[in-house]
Amino acid sequence: MTKKEGEQMNVGIRLAVPADIETCGRIMHAAFQEINERHGFENIEVPTVESGCWIAEFLIRNPSFYSIVAETGGIVIGSCFLDERSSIRGVDIVSVDPSVQDQGVGRKMMEALLERCHGSRGVRLAQHTFNSSSMALYTSLGFEVKEPLLLMRGRPKSKTLSEVEVRPMSSQDLDACRALCEKVYGFERTGELRDCLQGLNPFVVLRAGRIVGYSSASAEWSANHGVAEAEDDMRALLLGISASMTETLSFLLPIRQTSLFRWCLDQGLRIVKPMTLMAMGDYQEPMRCYFPSGAF
Repeated sequence: MTKKEGEQMNVGIRLAVPADIETCGRIMHAAFQEINERHGFENIEVPTVESGCWIAEFLIRNPSFYSIVAETGGIVIGSCFLDERSSIRGVDIVSVDPSVQDQGVGRKMMEALLERCHGSRGVRLAQHTFNSSSMALYTSLGFEVKEPLLLMRGRPKSKTLSEVEVRPMSSQDLDACRALCEKVYGFERTGELRDCLQGLNPFVVLRAGRIVGYSSASAEWSANHGVAEAEDDMRALLLGISASMTETLSFLLPIRQTSLFRWCLDQGLRIVKPMTLMAMGDYQEPMRCYFPSGAF
């Protein structure tokens, strides 16, 4: 199923259903494999068809996500998802079958998502900086670049700090985490934290018994956002998390946080790929130390 580049095709948009999970997972893997290979990067977003199916199942079955597919002639050719767990909406994985890219499919799906967002405070997403086509699409739809990001992975070399406590987050921590998130971001993300408590290893850092930072999904960068009152708190949090789990730390680092960036490099964390945070509507630059998830 191919057409000349730039030629439009007849595309319909509908809600995703469980029967679409396998097709969406296959397309997610193929789309991210193609764009990463073309630019010489590792496909850590959807490395296998199986991982794509797991992602698609979680998103399609989760009522807190608005999930849609694009189809032509009754055949699904793309999907995208909108995170509706907070007052700011987050555009999650957008993928189009590589055989029908550059034919307006992504634009139609994004237009449907933005129609869904009408009346919300704002919409955000994180896109691959090297993907000039998606950058152009999102900009033409009204998104603005807000933050250059680097996907970082690794295990810090330093030992944990004795003056702080780093432990797994519990449901009893949600109120304190909500207050801290509102202080840093200007809105709360408690719905995400509740989901992350179901197996994504969220952690908190405490000083004198008070929560001063948290990470929502420490080994899964696409779901991992973090906030802290100060850079020292964020460093302590990352050190404590790494010492507490066998998985590798993975998160999106805003590189304007130069001191934290240098610390990450000194600790041996590696740069995986560049990304860009984009936003439409209400945007408050975070007031303290933070890192965003793959949606915002």
